[in-house]
Amino acid sequence: MDGFLILDKPAGITSAQCVYKLRSVLGIKKIGHCGTLDPLATGLLPISIGEGTKFSNYLTDKDKLYEVVIKFGLETDTGDITGKIVSKSQKSYSLNNLETEVKKTEGYQEQLPPMYSALKVKGKPLYYWVRKGVYLSREERKVNVSEVTLIDHNKKEAKLRIACSKGTYIRGLVEDLGRRMKCYATVKSLRRLKIGHLYLDSHSCNLHDRKEEILSKVNSCDSMLIDFKKICINLEDAKKVRNGLSIDYNAQLKNKRLVRIYTETELFVGLGEILENKLFPKRLLATN
Repeated sequence: MDGFLILDKPAGITSAQCVYKLRSVLGIKKIGHCGTLDPLATGLLPISIGEGTKFSNYLTDKDKLYEVVIKFGLETDTGDITGKIVSKSQKSYSLNNLETEVKKTEGYQEQLPPMYSALKVKGKPLYYWVRKGVYLSREERKVNVSEVTLIDHNKKEAKLRIACSKGTYIRGLVEDLGRRMKCYATVKSLRRLKIGHLYLDSHSCNLHDRKEEILSKVNSCDSMLIDFKKICINLEDAKKVRNGLSIDYNAQLKNKRLVRIYTETELFVGLGEILENKLFPKRLLATN
């Protein structure tokens, strides 16, 4: 069984625990997740199976879409409602102030990864170190928040839809918003709706689904890679590529480019890279 699942992750468990559960239910060991969602978060978590695990990194690089519910008036050490309260405020705000500050969230910006995150430093995620009382220096990273939409609000909470680049920490955006409004803010709930071209839909699966239901929703390896250009090569060239050799390919491209490789009979071979009219194997399916 090779391919991908689109899992609708429930709240309260880690992404790794989702993988352990699916391994048990499906009886398949070679399963991983593409990107990480916090235990608090729900929504789209791509799951790679078998040969699909070879292509996981190409999904995590894509832009994301989230819906976040923000609670105003407090800030926590973790950046979400599960953490210890470190600051409080009774300051009120106006809708005009909220709309103005929400718009300021958009654009390219430098963001400091929070200590309570899965970013690895010295071989361990940052949350491992902070739980031991060790606070490490982190480098700011450039991210892009392409669009923020205010969906709903009241005097204590607001719901936003945020489209952003990979590596964007929604908790950081929420804390910055609260500080600009001088009333503090933290994440109450977070749901991921989209990664690249992948959406939560009727073909998504849940951890409580039966084995047969989950298996019926496995997508092919190449269906998760449709953002890459498709090329076809003959069987002789396909054999060379599978053996790790480069072949001549006049793509007339100025820059190197990743492509999906297929045989003339529409069999998916894997990902390749075109550079100076040569096709180099990059990540290939195992074949007999």
